[in-house]
Amino acid sequence: MNYGAKSTRPSPEDLGAEQLTLATILAVLEHRGRLPATRLRDMRSAVNRVADLLGNEPAGIPLDMHAISIRLSAISPLAVGMSTKRFANIRSDFTAAVKASGVKPVTSEKSLSTQWVELLKRLSGRRAQIGLSRLARYASAHDIKPSDVNDDVIDGFIAAVREGSLHRQPKTLHRQVTLIWNEAAREPLLGLQPVTAPSFRGPPERINWSHLPAAFRQDVDKYLSWGSGCDPFAPDARPRPLAPDTLRLRRDQIHATASALVACGTNPISIRSLSDLVTPANFKCILRRRLEKVGGQENTFNHILGYVLLQIAREWVKVEPPVLAELKRLVSKMPAPIVGLTDKNKRFLRQFDDPKALLRLVRLPEQLWAEVKRDSKPNFRTLAKAHAALAIAILTYMPLRVQNLSDLAFDTHLFLRAGRGAISTLELSNSEVKNKSDLAFDIPPSVTKMLLEYRDRIAPRIIGHRPAQLFVKVDGTPKGARSVALLIARHTKTRAGIVLSPHQFRHLSAKVLLDAQPGAFEAVRQLLGHKNGQTTVNAYAGIDSRRAARHHQNLIDKAIAEASLPRLRRQRPHG
Repeated sequence: MNYGAKSTRPSPEDLGAEQLTLATILAVLEHRGRLPATRLRDMRSAVNRVADLLGNEPAGIPLDMHAISIRLSAISPLAVGMSTKRFANIRSDFTAAVKASGVKPVTSEKSLSTQWVELLKRLSGRRAQIGLSRLARYASAHDIKPSDVNDDVIDGFIAAVREGSLHRQPKTLHRQVTLIWNEAAREPLLGLQPVTAPSFRGPPERINWSHLPAAFRQDVDKYLSWGSGCDPFAPDARPRPLAPDTLRLRRDQIHATASALVACGTNPISIRSLSDLVTPANFKCILRRRLEKVGGQENTFNHILGYVLLQIAREWVKVEPPVLAELKRLVSKMPAPIVGLTDKNKRFLRQFDDPKALLRLVRLPEQLWAEVKRDSKPNFRTLAKAHAALAIAILTYMPLRVQNLSDLAFDTHLFLRAGRGAISTLELSNSEVKNKSDLAFDIPPSVTKMLLEYRDRIAPRIIGHRPAQLFVKVDGTPKGARSVALLIARHTKTRAGIVLSPHQFRHLSAKVLLDAQPGAFEAVRQLLGHKNGQTTVNAYAGIDSRRAARHHQNLIDKAIAEASLPRLRRQRPHG
């Protein structure tokens, strides 16, 4: 393609039907003589850097701004050795390069028209002014008055954002702009017409619980009450009560089962008790529907769901032996999940094949804590950052389950000692642990120091008193496990470039142990609190096999190196 030596933008006829790629941008920029040399260098560098981040040559990447934006959003700048500021500059320079090339329309930065300037002045609050600024620039560039904005204008605006920018969340922008616009449209003096606020949520996968018959819901409540062992002296009491978490999961499983039966065409009114879920015909429909939902693949939830229904049929409904045998036969047809770590957890562990990743994670609590201590006017954001630092520090050394982590309380689970050489401990009783075995850890001195500073100085400045629990809100009430988990995931991703959930700290701990001590499954079992050693072996044999393979490769390399050494000549003895 020859654009000539002129510094004018190529016309669509010049480009022809050739597919636009990042190489097209580079070729066009080569002939943009009116651009300053430094600016041209920065833009070309940004295009090449984006190509590197996307893992291909510029000629192999189509110029699809929306697709490029999605792929860039999935990249953590820290994970590729880049600061967040540098990453933002590359995105900005790349968009500027596309705009300067002229081969694709880019959202305009044209100054606002008089009507839009007047509208933004009349809107109250920074939320409305900032939230509508991008729409105002787009409309000004297309000579659209505020009074003319309708659904078609909004659709055109969002299409321009997708095609001409690297906006990370165009769907979120679409909904936010329409909601803010409709708030402004409620003011009659502004003369604006409301627009449709889109909802990008998919249809609910489960039937509304209240739409199921009252008799069915009552039967479920009776079953869960019986399962909780609320009356251990009842003649039909369950031999072993279900734990609170298991009861919540059991209700969720029953809800999923009833929803699957309705999705098969069963009228919800006909589902009047748990016995209706475990008739052979309905049971088959439920399993078939659940299997279709996952494309016929193995699925742990579905596998467990089948055996839960069997348990309900045997213990609560008390079906006849022939019926129970048929239900067992049907469950046996469900694909069993593969033993070991899931693909998701395997991908997670691959992040730590780079030793720098573990170093970033280990250093993160210290970095966050320094920022917490520097905050002269601590508020709820300071409290959240302190919680993230403490949670990550604790899980790095003591891989707890997230519910146990969020429930930690001072002088109940955390026993802190401030003296030199004193040992602080974290202790969980058997009633709080999943496998009903006591669990205890010595808290490292660095983490003990953070916990003492938090309890005695940082938290009281924000909530007004010493907290009884570790994770509390500004009003002093406990934070839930989900809130703690979100804090951990957000800070590890944005500050360390690592995609990490609280539970995955347990897999990371197993990897660290097995990398250092191949075959140390008993040590992993004790650290993670597994009751059965086979559970540990099944989950982490893959990690150990990789370590053994690396050792084997090292032996091969050593043998090759020794064979390649020149042999010393044997010298004949003199005379």
